[in-house]
Amino acid sequence: MSSIIKNKVLRELFHRKSFIISLAILIFFVIIATIGPMMTPYKNPYSASEYYVAGPYSVPSWASMFPQYKYYPPDIKNLQISANQFVGNGTYQQYNESYYVVYLNPGEEENVSYVFLWNYTEPYTFSFSLNVIPYTKGGVQVNVYMINSTGYRFFLLRYVPEQDLIYYFSGACPIKLNSVNNLVISPTTLTSLNSPYVGSLSYRDQILFPILFPLETLDKPGKIVIQLSVINVGNYPAKVLVSKVNFSDLGYRYGLLGTDQNGASVFAEYVIGARFDLELSLLASVIIVGIGLIIGLVAGYVGGIVDLILNSITDFFLTIPGLPLIIALETVLIISGAILKVSKAVLILLIISGLSWMATMKIIRSVTMSLRNRTFVEASRAMGAGSLYIIRKHILPNILGVVFAQIAYDVPVVILTESGLDFLGLGITSFPTWGNMLGFATDAASTANSFAWWWVLPPGLSIVLLSVAFYYIGTAIQDVLSPYKVRGE
Repeated sequence: MSSIIKNKVLRELFHRKSFIISLAILIFFVIIATIGPMMTPYKNPYSASEYYVAGPYSVPSWASMFPQYKYYPPDIKNLQISANQFVGNGTYQQYNESYYVVYLNPGEEENVSYVFLWNYTEPYTFSFSLNVIPYTKGGVQVNVYMINSTGYRFFLLRYVPEQDLIYYFSGACPIKLNSVNNLVISPTTLTSLNSPYVGSLSYRDQILFPILFPLETLDKPGKIVIQLSVINVGNYPAKVLVSKVNFSDLGYRYGLLGTDQNGASVFAEYVIGARFDLELSLLASVIIVGIGLIIGLVAGYVGGIVDLILNSITDFFLTIPGLPLIIALETVLIISGAILKVSKAVLILLIISGLSWMATMKIIRSVTMSLRNRTFVEASRAMGAGSLYIIRKHILPNILGVVFAQIAYDVPVVILTESGLDFLGLGITSFPTWGNMLGFATDAASTANSFAWWWVLPPGLSIVLLSVAFYYIGTAIQDVLSPYKVRGE
């Protein structure tokens, strides 16, 4: 194609608003598929190791602009809380930037309080930690309390010297003297064996404790207190170093697109699914058009009995419902073990491609039949040109518009077919695709607190937009690359 024709084609394409808008949409999704996975640390959010980056059904971070999500807590990582108050018989002083030192005579007690303002409703779960270093020849007991915004005091943990554990049947943990003790407190680690509060609950409430405790302590905005009661239970003076508290939580606001029912990143699922769907649909469309082009060219150019046979075979496949046939064939191949070393993604690619070429074949055959008796083809044949030469030099250049348009038309067909399989749970389930995102969202909708729009809308709208974009791109290409327009007829 000469530069004049190329310029004319491009000029015609970019004079169409529908083509420009569709191309912009396609470029957007290509960018998402290309750089999106680089913007997230998660490689496969369907892997259990990447669950619970936040609470299940967390809304996107920016959703806090809506009143109903205003007090949803975000993820907080290692918020350092300084000690605000010391009340007791002992004395204390700042030791360094991280520690306070408490001096206790035998029998003395010092309460160290860490006060912070909680501005949200309850998180999915939380934890806090600090270091305690008791220097003494005797013994030191450390009790850990949490006081909620209503003033209720929860006795969470009791740490006693290892030699004193024999006096406690349950509700006590060992503390090492003259060593660093890292105290980590979380609803998931507190049990009836180590926590006085959990031990006081009924059996049913003990089971539900990891779920209920965040509701009881951080259920609404207010002042929260983490309190450390340090008691010298020995006969010698004690010097106890206590660090600042590190507080963390898994909230209900996370990232650009929130989380799914497993607390996994929906944004990571979306961009990984975008890459897979684009790659699969483009590759399958090329294969579909390749098969349809070869069969359609042979049938349309040769004609006669060859055309009758090929057209009959095509008509036979067209009479069979496509999706049920794909489902049946995939199931038979997988269950029978006929395909052992082929991944499910490749198997779906081959099945969709092998059962979707019929419409393309019909179109190519029709166009080829209209071209084979044109004057320029007859002239070339009269000059002794062979069939392959005529097809390569005359037929193919005149059906390029149809070929490129069919590739564009087939992309949404492949996306919808593959998404339909994934939605039904018969396609890809081991890693994210837009189809299985919609399928999992539908399955989990009944257990969600509300309609998880951040999980449903991105893949659903993307499938629609991408399908419409490819349709209009295909229409524009077919119209502009029409042989009559290219030759100026």
